[in-house]
Amino acid sequence: MTTNGLVLRVYVAGWTGLNKKTYKLLFVLYQKKDDILKRKQRAMEKAKEDYNEQFQQIFENSMIGMGLVDLRGDWKRANRSLCHILGYTEEELIRLNVKDITHPDDLGNTLRLLNRLSKGEIEDIKYEKRYKHKNGYYIWVIIAATMLYDREGRPLHYVSQIEDITKRKEIEDDLVLSEKKYRTIFENVQDVFYQTNKDGVVTDISPSIEQHSGYSRLEIIGRTVDNFYYYVQDRERIVEELRQHGSVVDFEVRLKTKNDELRYASVNARLIMEDGVVTGTEGSMRDVTTRKFHENALQALNNELTASNEQKNKLFSIIGHDLRNPISGSLQLLDLTLNDLESSSADEVHMYLSRMKQELSNANNLLEDLLTWARSQFNAVSFNPVDIDDVSEVIHKSIQTAMVMAEKKGIRVSERVPEGVRIYGDRAMLETVIRNLVTNAVKFTGQGGEIEIRAELGEKGTLFMVQDNGRGIPADKIPELFSKNASYTTFGTAGEKGTGLGLSLCNDFVLKHGGELWVESKEGEGTTFYFMIPELLKP
Repeated sequence: MTTNGLVLRVYVAGWTGLNKKTYKLLFVLYQKKDDILKRKQRAMEKAKEDYNEQFQQIFENSMIGMGLVDLRGDWKRANRSLCHILGYTEEELIRLNVKDITHPDDLGNTLRLLNRLSKGEIEDIKYEKRYKHKNGYYIWVIIAATMLYDREGRPLHYVSQIEDITKRKEIEDDLVLSEKKYRTIFENVQDVFYQTNKDGVVTDISPSIEQHSGYSRLEIIGRTVDNFYYYVQDRERIVEELRQHGSVVDFEVRLKTKNDELRYASVNARLIMEDGVVTGTEGSMRDVTTRKFHENALQALNNELTASNEQKNKLFSIIGHDLRNPISGSLQLLDLTLNDLESSSADEVHMYLSRMKQELSNANNLLEDLLTWARSQFNAVSFNPVDIDDVSEVIHKSIQTAMVMAEKKGIRVSERVPEGVRIYGDRAMLETVIRNLVTNAVKFTGQGGEIEIRAELGEKGTLFMVQDNGRGIPADKIPELFSKNASYTTFGTAGEKGTGLGLSLCNDFVLKHGGELWVESKEGEGTTFYFMIPELLKP
């Protein structure tokens, strides 16, 4: 035993006895060992004190909140940062349990993690949760916790590092909200938003594309935009515009659907630039097909209005000139006859009356055409088909008004209609068509010419032909003959003036029968007008 009470156990061998000198030597040796042990013990205590002091300084001065929590969840220690985060003083906090300030929705997860940590299932934990601030509102924190054990390995308490992440969570929530809003707009907006790379490959497109084109997003993403243009020229035009100006606004293109249907789209787009290099394009498209159809319909209405105005002007011209002239001429002949009645012979009176009859007959025919044309413009002409067993009689009756002018020009008019030709049609309309075609043939056939009217049965119906050997029609004028927007007319071989209404009226009447009217002509050789009257089903 040493002087300080330390018991030393020694083993001595090879001695049968110890003298006083030997004992003294052993005592000195053990005394030195005792001093060494004392110095080591003091050093260990000093290191422990230094460690505790350093821990205290780190604990108290850490910028991160730090706390000690026992196994029951009671706060045992809290540094200044933690107190600042939670709003409590250390004295206030150590009177609370972790459960007291944990958000109810986070409590279950907190207890589960702490329980696993205390059982040694995990060495440490790191998780996010909400603590209730002293002022009553909740803050978001991130906690890193571990367990401290005693010398026997028994758990003592949790050591937690706590950081306030409320602002970060607010930013994250704002980003999530912004993303949600963007995604909502992106997925539900009626317009189509898209992005492409520099090679024109679609990298993203909104789901609304499906309702406009029939393609799903996945069917389009990864394909080049060339696949979706109805006309490749539109793609070339928009690329050139982007190249020159960097963007386009309300640029109209024609796209095609999955079923190859035409769709009109208005595009707003811009180039995507990174470090001065074009990396792609982005923009939006709006389906304007309905608007385009409305514009086309409006244009058609404008065209009809223009044509109507032209027809009105033509009507005034006819009334003012073509209709007035024969009436005025007849009045002059009548005045001449009355004034010279006593001195005129019977042959002269007959001649005057014949001319008057011709002028008045022409005026009457013109007036009938005008009235019929006017009714047709207002769809006031009723279509009354009947069985017509005497087609040859219809033709013969129709050409009588033109025979006076034909005889005057020495034109031979012949009819060729086989027996048994019957049709189901509107008699008045057919007479008007034949009369106008024959009158035109007489007008544009020279002195001593020939005109032939034929009707023959075909596979699709009855084919009518009015053929002359007159001066013919210029090839560039043929397309204008049946157009409502054109008013081609010219003078006949004897200076006759046409109204320009006859062929338009004939075409309308043939169309009402479901038929077709066309012409073949060669300048200097003659003209043949054809019209087909199909077999109509009786009601």
